[in-house]
Amino acid sequence: MATKRIAVLGGPRCGKTTLIQHLYVEMKIAGLNVGYALEYSTDYLKDKGMIETISEQYGIYLGQKRIEDELSTFDYALTDYATFVPYIYGRFMLGNKERSKKEIQILKDLYCLAIEDIQNYDTIIYVPREFGYVQDGVRWQDEEIALKIDEAILSFLKAENVNFVEVKGSTKERAKQILELLDIKYQDTPQLDGEEK
Repeated sequence: MATKRIAVLGGPRCGKTTLIQHLYVEMKIAGLNVGYALEYSTDYLKDKGMIETISEQYGIYLGQKRIEDELSTFDYALTDYATFVPYIYGRFMLGNKERSKKEIQILKDLYCLAIEDIQNYDTIIYVPREFGYVQDGVRWQDEEIALKIDEAILSFLKAENVNFVEVKGSTKERAKQILELLDIKYQDTPQLDGEEK
């Protein structure tokens, strides 16, 4: 069976990673051959510090692509990011400021890669911000910026006519909705109740 790729998207600190980890455990318990790739940019921020230029988004694209490509041996591949997200962050970083020729070219390259890669995901999930915002000591965004990033991701999905599903509720409720989308029977896992948001 070809790998089914599932991307969970949303701005920083909206519960994506917790949801992916919960989904992973539920799918493993169901006996499925599943792997997951966490957001490469989180490790990048820990190792190298704040992202200051749009060219770094290209490096994040390559890092994310590498870890997602490593999941091709699984039947299901989960990620709390996607290779087209660096384009969204790149646009967000530049905002309304005047762009240099180099910045325009990098943004154009990221856009072409984004459009090409969208088709690689079988299911795209958008997670709205329901749990508030807590700083984690890694990400530079405050709550106001996080909300704007939420909007930028949602705007991109709608503008590019990307087929996505929005899931709401607790982590367990969100996981249940995604598993139903994938035609996978949800098995209640009491051990995961302590992780509930």
